[in-house]
Amino acid sequence: MSAPIPPPRPRPGAEPLVSVIVPTHNRPQRLPGALGSVLAQTYRRLEVLVVDDASDQPVDVVVEQAAGGDRRVRLLRLPVNAGAAAARNHGLDAATGDLIAFLDDDDRWMPDKLARQVDHLQRHPDVGFVSCDFFHTAEAAGPSAPGVDPDVTWRRPVRFRGAARYHLEHLRWVNCAGSFSLVLADRRRLGDALRIDEAFRSVEDWDLWLRCAEVAPPSKVTEPLVHYVAHGDPRLTAPELKRGGLELFEHKHAASMTAACIAFHRAHQRMEQGAGLARRGRVLAAVAATCICSRRASALLLVEQSARQLGRLRGDPGLAERALVAALGW
Repeated sequence: MSAPIPPPRPRPGAEPLVSVIVPTHNRPQRLPGALGSVLAQTYRRLEVLVVDDASDQPVDVVVEQAAGGDRRVRLLRLPVNAGAAAARNHGLDAATGDLIAFLDDDDRWMPDKLARQVDHLQRHPDVGFVSCDFFHTAEAAGPSAPGVDPDVTWRRPVRFRGAARYHLEHLRWVNCAGSFSLVLADRRRLGDALRIDEAFRSVEDWDLWLRCAEVAPPSKVTEPLVHYVAHGDPRLTAPELKRGGLELFEHKHAASMTAACIAFHRAHQRMEQGAGLARRGRVLAAVAATCICSRRASALLLVEQSARQLGRLRGDPGLAERALVAALGW
């Protein structure tokens, strides 16, 4: 049987509609900055779907004020709190664009984020989704960061420079594509794969990108186009749920993983306990335990964790990802 023929790409110069899905829950103070960064995009052919995941106080007024009469913005409200994954899927169901982008309500896009990624997809017609580098920005006293909400003060942003190139096999080991806010996906190529598994309470983005990469190859714009914002407010996905997400990820994809890859994942699951010295002890224990069942996994774990510590000293948080991808090869 011959392979299905993918739908045609728009001709060069044509502007596909981009649907931007913005889930939000009980963080109305974050929403105006996120929407402002979307509406400030130099790429203009877009629709913005704000999905209110049953916030305690409806965000109608906040969205209306932030939109400023821009008819590209629509508000969808879920009757009960369903979680971030379900909220994003609700936005997908309502989206009419061929290209799909997600933005968490506490992150911010640089003005040319969509323009750069749409152009990349049009120049690489085999690609299913494209990611980018980002700035990691922590709220604190200090000057405002360029391109983000001027009403909040920021520490100096630190660039996360991940692997410049990666493919399906790398994604089995590490989430090179990153968070939802970084990616633009082509729904025409990805089809039903572009749907979030609501069984996940964390790392659902990683699961999504791996499944999408099984359909069409990923790519990347090696420029920082997003501000990922660290803050003290509740997050859409609770950090304490990460270990459960990692366990589910391994269980779901184990059949396509090597024994070394499974051992590597189980080491990371053991690491997701404790904090400070206790957490460092878990890391060392994981390296030692992994050595018993897989020398390759232990070696790769040592490369990753050493690069992580060096990256902290150098102010280069993406060093661990780059080192791991380089050690994996392919």
